[in-house]
Amino acid sequence: MKEVLIEGPYFEDFKVGEFLEPAPSVTVTDGHVSAHQMLFGDRLRLPLDQHLCAEVTGSKKQLANPTMAFSVAIGQTTYATQNVMGNLFYRGLVLKKPVFIGDTLSTTTKVVALRQNKAKTGRPATGMVALEILTTNQHGDEIVHFWRCPMVPCRDPEADTGHNDDLNQIPSEISVDALSAAAPSDWNLDLYKQKIKGFHFTDVEEGVNYRVKARDTVTSAPELTRLTLNLAMTHTDAGASVYGKRLVYGGHTISIAAAQMVRALPNVLTLLAWTHCDHVAPVFENDILRSEIRVLKKTALDTGGGLLELHIKVWAERGDQAPQPAADIQVLDWGLIVFMA
Repeated sequence: MKEVLIEGPYFEDFKVGEFLEPAPSVTVTDGHVSAHQMLFGDRLRLPLDQHLCAEVTGSKKQLANPTMAFSVAIGQTTYATQNVMGNLFYRGLVLKKPVFIGDTLSTTTKVVALRQNKAKTGRPATGMVALEILTTNQHGDEIVHFWRCPMVPCRDPEADTGHNDDLNQIPSEISVDALSAAAPSDWNLDLYKQKIKGFHFTDVEEGVNYRVKARDTVTSAPELTRLTLNLAMTHTDAGASVYGKRLVYGGHTISIAAAQMVRALPNVLTLLAWTHCDHVAPVFENDILRSEIRVLKKTALDTGGGLLELHIKVWAERGDQAPQPAADIQVLDWGLIVFMA
């Protein structure tokens, strides 16, 4: 009987310029929304309130939480990262159009750079795979465009591929014009401010650092991985993890950080862009995460409202149940731009 082993690509299998096997398209449903809310308790107002959403956006369809949409897009890129050891960074992500329930997301993934890591005695060979990702909706509209860089093992632990591309070529700067174009210009911001009293764009001060006291425990991490079609084995199989324990999908940490950000800035309308997103240490199930959010810059828009450039740092408390027990480990360094009325 012929036997075929189904496994993901190793570092030697990638070629710069190639488009990887496409993932199934995903139609965003009420089920996605409910599962995301159950996991993260995100208090972003418009995805939660159908009537307010319709009045502000003018659409009869309910907005999906942007972090849920990001997780679907990332999950669709994971044919490349079935053997992933960790994701080093995300760069240049811009949400060019909002995602509504009923929208269908399709993603293409292109290899743009390869760099093998320096050999170390006793350590199997690995490499960095820079991916350029484009997600569109059912109308062909561009939803998000970004780069990410996973670390992948070599098939041959002694491999010397010669790949040495400069990863600094991956852009992290996002122009004000690109952000202004992405910010919704037809939303009724005056009505939003009339209905929702409190802290709005003009009230925010640059340089303020918000420390969110309420922490969140990471639970049901494999469920989000499966929901978003993420194929990385390290997130569901402890035996496939270099840590001997399931590694939590980075989007899970990001979604917790986003939900904690909304506690500090409760009238954010939507998340627009990531200037950078670096996973500086691993996260494991049952880690307890806390966030600090610093307002770096305010940019008022001619169409109303404005952009807040935020720097978010996330720390984990880890007990004896995980490798390297510690009280406070920084796990995420995130540059986020949000839109407020």
